[in-house]
Amino acid sequence: MARDTTRRPLHVLEMQTEFGVGGITKHVLALRDWMRGQGHRITLGGTSSFWAGKDTEPDYLELPTKYVSGIGGSLPARLMNLARAVWTLRRWLKRNRVDLIHAHESAPALVANLARKGLGIPLAVTYHGSEPSRIASFGGIARAADLVITPSHRSAEDLEKIGGVPRAKLKVLGLGVAPPPDDAPEEIAALRRELLGDGDRVVVTLARLEYQKGIDILIEAAQRIVKDHPGVRFAVAGDGVDEAKLKAQARALGVDRHVRFLGRVSRPHLYLRASDIFLLTSRWEALPFSIVEAFQAGIPAVATACSGVVELIDDQVGAVVPVGDVAAIAEAVGRIIADDALRKAMGRAALERSKLDRFDPDWVHRQFEETYDGLAWRG
Repeated sequence: MARDTTRRPLHVLEMQTEFGVGGITKHVLALRDWMRGQGHRITLGGTSSFWAGKDTEPDYLELPTKYVSGIGGSLPARLMNLARAVWTLRRWLKRNRVDLIHAHESAPALVANLARKGLGIPLAVTYHGSEPSRIASFGGIARAADLVITPSHRSAEDLEKIGGVPRAKLKVLGLGVAPPPDDAPEEIAALRRELLGDGDRVVVTLARLEYQKGIDILIEAAQRIVKDHPGVRFAVAGDGVDEAKLKAQARALGVDRHVRFLGRVSRPHLYLRASDIFLLTSRWEALPFSIVEAFQAGIPAVATACSGVVELIDDQVGAVVPVGDVAAIAEAVGRIIADDALRKAMGRAALERSKLDRFDPDWVHRQFEETYDGLAWRG
């Protein structure tokens, strides 16, 4: 779709804590590419990592936002990095005309709000989900922004009721999920044989190996599932700080033969297409990319009921289970795995659902462009 030529091109600073692997970075980079395709200038700002940084991105502002967040260590160290980030950003903003700043997560939002003081630059902040105990603190930072964006209605309710963000400042904007690439049937079949080994069904998850994603819960559920369905194999695609601990847990529970850790994969859709069910056992989320990617692959999804998950999954396409409820997870996966007709019907319904406008990148990113234009006009 061509850009509305009556609008002037915008210069937007997209800020993130760290441009590492994950759904937030995927969303920011997809939005960057679409906006640039419409003639806008997009500068990325934050801490360099796997997917974007000063060495790979021509329009990039390096900031120590990662070390302003909880990973930054002691409070004095985080405050020192906050001061460095604010000073660096403010100097850059004075030298570069920016129509608005869009901060993703709380650390970049805090830095941006302090750096823009007196400069008349609008600020939008996106909430991508957090531990329930952190919603109030996020709201305290987000209230200083001109607009607070979140991809799910449930998250918007949490921000209003718990975070104290005024309803007038909240806007729900979805996440555009790019159409999947083509994968050769022979390649899918070969990967499926590899993942199955001597089993008969594959359950896959795409997740970082850290506390939020609840892979420890998945391993506990796997122990229950294989008692009744010994042919089920679990493929965990992703890496992270908890890898060694999770592998040790799988060995201790006697399911290391059933749960395979694949590491980071570059072609997630290939692994989804080679599997029977997608399983997400997160402790918190906003609106996970991976569920829509599972829909695109035509497989059912079982996921824990965090925020926007309940807006994506119903009993036509899979199952939603309580967070941390190992028995409920095992029951849902076992029920779908054991019923070929049900699983195939859910897969067909999931594929159809993936075609909704709310997941179409062009439709979603057009809404972001209109939102940006309104904020820039206000600024």
